[in-house]
Amino acid sequence: MSRLSRLALELAAVGLALCWMPAGAARAESPVETGTQVVAPAAEPPAAQAKPEPGSFWAWLWDYLYVGAGVTVGLGTRQADIQVRDKITNAYGKISERNENAYFLSYSTRPSFIGTSKFGYNFAFNYTRFTMDRQEVAKDDYRDIGTRVRGRVAYVVPTLFYQLGEHGPKGAYWRAGVGLGLGVAKYEGNIILDYPSNTTPVEISNGRYDLKTAASLYLEGRYRNWGVTVTAAGPVYEDDRYRYNVTDISAYLNYKYYF
Repeated sequence: MSRLSRLALELAAVGLALCWMPAGAARAESPVETGTQVVAPAAEPPAAQAKPEPGSFWAWLWDYLYVGAGVTVGLGTRQADIQVRDKITNAYGKISERNENAYFLSYSTRPSFIGTSKFGYNFAFNYTRFTMDRQEVAKDDYRDIGTRVRGRVAYVVPTLFYQLGEHGPKGAYWRAGVGLGLGVAKYEGNIILDYPSNTTPVEISNGRYDLKTAASLYLEGRYRNWGVTVTAAGPVYEDDRYRYNVTDISAYLNYKYYF
């Protein structure tokens, strides 16, 4: 067999082999020689890493309600008031509960600050029961004249505050704020309007837990876990005859446990 015939048979065998070789196998097994420079095949780009799934709503809620939040227990004074005004005659009365040895238990979320400023906000929740038996008979003069109002009040108020110092179990700060949120009050009893010119009591009541606007004022000074807190908050109600302003005021020395 001539040299030309053998070369033709070899070329045919190589062609058959290339036809049966899987696509890309030749590139993967050896570099390609181009002149005097050997160029390795380009590496496949790494697979893009999957981004982690964002946290669920419940994970975010747990983080917000637990991390940096705290429970506060304290001892101090408390006053709960209902102011009643007749929308027709403008007659007015105020009845109170005053407790000079009151215990306090409250919960608040961690503060969130607006950018890098000293302004921040948090949410406060409070629930209390009351039995009012001291009616205002003159300016800042409260006496038992036989009228009574019993009930309960609760509110959730986001508070915007200004803080000087550092919050936390190793910090110290002064904080002042105002808030506007929602509150409920349920009560029943009687009160004398325009006492002492009038001595006839009128019945008042609110038997439904309707959400109403609740405003709040807030002052606090704290050194580490110990602090002094002054708060005033409560909802406003009205019916066909009367307008009611329910207020819960407290001042107490307290200890705050941070989660």
